[in-house]
Amino acid sequence: MVRFKSSATAYPRIRKVLLVSSLLSLLTGCSMVGVKAPWGKEPEPDYDLIAENLVNSLAQFPHLNPLMATVQVAPPRSRFERQVESELRDRGYKVERVEGHEGLNRVTPEIRQVASDNGAQELYVLSVGQLSVERQYEVVADKTVPVSEQIIRGTRERRISLDDEIFGAADSEYSTVAFKPYDGPDINDVLAPPETTALDWFNSDEPAPIKQNIYETMASNYRGVFAGFEDVDQSILIFPNDSLRLGDVNKSIIERYVAEMDPETDILSVIGCSHGQTEISNGNSLLALGRANRVKEALLFSGLEHDKILEEGCWAPQLFDEVMPRRGVVLTLKRQKNS
Repeated sequence: MVRFKSSATAYPRIRKVLLVSSLLSLLTGCSMVGVKAPWGKEPEPDYDLIAENLVNSLAQFPHLNPLMATVQVAPPRSRFERQVESELRDRGYKVERVEGHEGLNRVTPEIRQVASDNGAQELYVLSVGQLSVERQYEVVADKTVPVSEQIIRGTRERRISLDDEIFGAADSEYSTVAFKPYDGPDINDVLAPPETTALDWFNSDEPAPIKQNIYETMASNYRGVFAGFEDVDQSILIFPNDSLRLGDVNKSIIERYVAEMDPETDILSVIGCSHGQTEISNGNSLLALGRANRVKEALLFSGLEHDKILEEGCWAPQLFDEVMPRRGVVLTLKRQKNS
């Protein structure tokens, strides 16, 4: 005969079993949720600020000026890549959609895992062709801030103005820039037709291109030629107001560039500039082209061949300080890339 306990003694035990079961269920649930629970999730960095910080530095290099450069971008696959593309467009870059690795200015955003004393950290890298900028960022007190210096690779050292004030950390100990050697693969411009090299153009019977005002086109008249070259050095030769006088300082700069030139591999880009008010009728165009020709004359007088000097002009009655000097010549030494 089976005997049952009275309900008076059974209910307390049942309640105890249910309580223990509930606690075990809660503990098991916590272990299953783990870091996926809201209270264990790491805050995500602000990709908008990171993209703005990296693109700001790249845009300060002459060949990546937003108003003149075209970049190639693959369809974005992550939030960081989407934000980088958005920032490039906001800056004024002409963006070409490509597949694969086509283009001299192929944009490659990456988030790499790097080892450190504090464990694995994320390194944000933005490459345009063989020029790259990289930096580490973290979320501190719900704010995204840089936690390393900014490193630039693949170019000669120049002055770069960081915009770290967007993080509220303009005076941070990390607000510095370091230049280091390029460590990536060689970039080949498979978008450019194979005949667009300087030597082919110089040796052909084709007429010289009709030169247009760079201010109107936002592109060099020799962009097809320049596709086969990389920038080696660049200087701005300043002229007096409404003047074509070269001056001793500019002459010394020209002499240095002539000494640097390798006639077998190098060419010189000469862009004459005049922007803003002038007292001369049609003065902006006359001054811009006159200054370019004045520099070309000095280069020819120094012994260079005329086909090694590609001169053009940029002029407007409005100031154009963010891109070109008001009254001067942008002189760039370009070297033929290894084929």
